[in-house]
Amino acid sequence: MRNAILIGTMALLLASCGSSGGLGDLGNIILGSPSSTQSSDVKGTVNSVDTSGQRIYLDVGYVNNLRNEQSNQVVYYTNNTQVMYNNQTYHVSDLERGDQVSIRGSNQNGQYVAETITVTSDATR
Repeated sequence: MRNAILIGTMALLLASCGSSGGLGDLGNIILGSPSSTQSSDVKGTVNSVDTSGQRIYLDVGYVNNLRNEQSNQVVYYTNNTQVMYNNQTYHVSDLERGDQVSIRGSNQNGQYVAETITVTSDATR
């Protein structure tokens, strides 16, 4: 009986994944709210910045103040994304590997897009 319940549960889970586009879709909302109207907060460490693709690769430590460790997650940014450090404004291209950041952003068309990035600890200091 226990195996039958387990098999039924797994079949239901697989069926729901198939109808929603599969497990790969989870990556689109993994960093915050699935809603474009509700912002969320992500804290982590910068791995690299891809200025041509407007992407930041981040080792995530927290999402909405809940521990949620994930390596090398993609955070997108726009020309309107603000970067702040010590009450001064910087460009996203000024971010460096090892910078600790707090990001406020939202899901836009399946991508987590940063609205503001606050450097909480500079890698060079």
